[in-house]
Amino acid sequence: MAARDDAKVTYRAVQDRGEARSVVVDALAAVVRGLKAETVDEQQELYADLGMDSLAFAQLLVELEVRLKIQLVDEDLMTIELVTVADLIDLVERMSPSAQG
Repeated sequence: MAARDDAKVTYRAVQDRGEARSVVVDALAAVVRGLKAETVDEQQELYADLGMDSLAFAQLLVELEVRLKIQLVDEDLMTIELVTVADLIDLVERMSPSAQG
């Protein structure tokens, strides 16, 4: 979501899928009013099942940036599908420094 620059980015390391899921569910709960963490299922669709719209989706991406201390690049996001909660968890796992190298 932010412009890419040459500044060094500090990442919040995500250790495993369970932690990635927790980060995603917490971010969703911060954006989707009334969402209870225990009701979130990985197969739920962000728009159809959770009632998100484009503004809420943008807020979710910003929330993930803050929680993970990263900068998402719009061009990178255009190359992947983010339809379900599982897609977001996969994204968070891929952003982890251990997954990058």
